[in-house]
Amino acid sequence: MLVKRTFTVGLLSIAMVLPVWASEDFKHIAAELLPMSLQTSWQANKPHLGKFGHCAAAFDSRSDDAKMAFSCSIYVKLKAVAQRKAIQHCDEQREARHIKAPCQLID
Repeated sequence: MLVKRTFTVGLLSIAMVLPVWASEDFKHIAAELLPMSLQTSWQANKPHLGKFGHCAAAFDSRSDDAKMAFSCSIYVKLKAVAQRKAIQHCDEQREARHIKAPCQLID
């Protein structure tokens, strides 16, 4: 009986975590809408993304590289992890460069 309760509690804990993890919905941007320097970075990283990798970008200016953030997450085994990591690293750059626009996943 004790084993069943422990197992049930474990399942309930997992069930409570999964919806939060699975419900992440990030904004997306088409690669064609990026500034030219970010499009170049995207094209350079795209072959290395593999099946699950993702890149994210944010920009306040289409010409000033100091007002752009770009990050890719590669060699990851889950799509959701790659998305989260790309957004997280992009957000770190965005904050450091004082970029107001949000990071978006590149399609």
